[in-house]
Amino acid sequence: MKMEGMRGSSIRRVLFMMFILSVMFAVSVNGRNFKRGRCDEVYVAEEGETLQTISVKCNSVRILDDNPQIMDTDDIGQGTVLLIRVL
Repeated sequence: MKMEGMRGSSIRRVLFMMFILSVMFAVSVNGRNFKRGRCDEVYVAEEGETLQTISVKCNSVRILDDNPQIMDTDDIGQGTVLLIRVL
């Protein structure tokens, strides 16, 4: 009888740890999406942003291809409107 109680307790601990790990994974995935994820199709650059930081933030590598009005990669300033291809 005592052995069955210990076995049940171990199973509960394992299930609890699996639950905690799954919650941690879900939170980390959501956190990553807030930092680096999809942006709206129209993006307005903020102060201090570059094409590279916007590309990483929006997970888009074709910003220059989609925005022919940008002649130079340094041609980004606060308020610059960019079209972002949604993949």
